[in-house]
Amino acid sequence: MATARNLLNIAKKEFTKIGLPEELFTKNKFNLLVDRNKIVTKYPAPGVRSEVIETPTGVKTKVYIEPGTKLEEPVTLCFGAAGRTDLQTTESEIIVGEGADVKFQVYGAMADGIKLKHTAKTRIVVEKNAKFVFIDVHYNGENTLVDLETETDAYVGENAYFKSVFKQIKGRAGKVRVNLKAKVNRKGVVVFETKMIGKKDDEIKVEDIIYLDGEESRGISKSRIIAVDQTKAEFIGETYGNAPRCRGHIDCSEIIRGKDVVVKAVPVVVVRDETAKVTHEAAIGSIDKKQLETLMARGLTEDEAVDVIVQGMLR
Repeated sequence: MATARNLLNIAKKEFTKIGLPEELFTKNKFNLLVDRNKIVTKYPAPGVRSEVIETPTGVKTKVYIEPGTKLEEPVTLCFGAAGRTDLQTTESEIIVGEGADVKFQVYGAMADGIKLKHTAKTRIVVEKNAKFVFIDVHYNGENTLVDLETETDAYVGENAYFKSVFKQIKGRAGKVRVNLKAKVNRKGVVVFETKMIGKKDDEIKVEDIIYLDGEESRGISKSRIIAVDQTKAEFIGETYGNAPRCRGHIDCSEIIRGKDVVVKAVPVVVVRDETAKVTHEAAIGSIDKKQLETLMARGLTEDEAVDVIVQGMLR
């Protein structure tokens, strides 16, 4: 049976191969590191109480952030698979207490060459006057095939702020379905941001749903998807202006490169109050020719120039 130290060494070897920063391991940055269904490391953060339970296919996590907790450093978590597994599931519940101000930096890491189905369900409550930022960055190998389904259901309390960022910037995306949903109370703010790149025959579907239920609530849904080769990608952004003086905006921009790419953007705007305002903008097109020519004039090949532009969009 593998020891925690052995699991950590294996995770470090396989995850740094696909781009996960090595300093996360050398500086012992992880508050929680999970490999498949095993807890590799677990260290508490001040004001953050957590319970993590191993299951046959993954982990269940409950996190409670004490009211008034303010952390300068992010709470760092990693859910990954350093070796072969057919299925990985994670279920998380996060309660952010009143007046807290905390950031979670979450990494998903799937070792090169593995094939698996990963499902993640997250429920988040951001209580009155609290601020919570959830950054979810995914690293896959170029030969990794992941069938990923992730669902986030959030409630944003009065005068609270919640930002969720989902990024897939290394390796294959695989088959991905990202669903983000939030209900926003009075003067609350929610920001959804998704940045992804699809290669070969990857399939990407992103759906953001925001309910502006409180007076003067705010919501922003922002998507950046780069699709190359034979990628199929779809973004659906829905914002419902249900309350007086609420404001919402949907901003989706997709870049295509390849004759067999199919990209679809669907903004849905519904307003139920005459003082509410929800706007949207959508753009699908190729990489900017002028940017490409400028970089190539500096000595880059076309592929190198494209990579620089793409990485800038995904930063």
